[in-house]
Amino acid sequence: MEQNAFIMEAISGVVYLIVGVRLYALSRRTRQTPEYLIALTFLFWALCYALYDIPYALSGADESAPPFFAFTSLLAFDLGNVFFALFTREVFRKHTRWANALVVAIGLSMLFGAAGTAWVGDWEQINPVANPGYWPQTIGGLAPSVWMCVEGFIQYVKARRRLKLGLCEPLLCHHFLLWGIAGALWTGLELVLVAQDHIYLSAGEWSGTLGIVNGVLEIVPIAIMWLIFFPPAAYRRWIAGAVTA
Repeated sequence: MEQNAFIMEAISGVVYLIVGVRLYALSRRTRQTPEYLIALTFLFWALCYALYDIPYALSGADESAPPFFAFTSLLAFDLGNVFFALFTREVFRKHTRWANALVVAIGLSMLFGAAGTAWVGDWEQINPVANPGYWPQTIGGLAPSVWMCVEGFIQYVKARRRLKLGLCEPLLCHHFLLWGIAGALWTGLELVLVAQDHIYLSAGEWSGTLGIVNGVLEIVPIAIMWLIFFPPAAYRRWIAGAVTA
């Protein structure tokens, strides 16, 4: 693994862990399902990075992760994405049948991706050509982010109309926008990861620049989610002032 990518992944994993624990504590207090689901999402993604990066920290960044750690890291990532999809359904489409079907489809895509990876032994999923699980895994990882992005922006447009009529809280309206932005950034992350894999396949080395981009595309959405669930007083005043101005 390229050193820049390793550092950014390690930072992302720690941030996921901190925010995930904080969100889990919030869910215990509020008894709200969205907080619980996004907490599990972050905690499983933190576990994914821990399982993948700790072997590198012990053996050196030029070595490959042992199959056990690479595959269990993949499974933790898959579980995180399933909870991510459940979170999006809970927030935006709780009582919609097609949303339930989409969550199942995402889970199956992840399952097929993991099975295909285990079949060929491409534990780090770096060969899009020879690994039959690569594209099911990629689609399953991309779908929840795209879903959140689309739902967030759609609901933001609707909320803006209600806000003008005094039928929506300004903070909730802005949160829809933030959800859309976070989904867009996570979507960009998944696309950059695909680009990285293809660059590695052709060039035989990881892109250090894209490794840094990956880290930014992960950390910024985490900060956005923190702002949504733990909005500071100054932020709330700013939103209220922007509406009344």
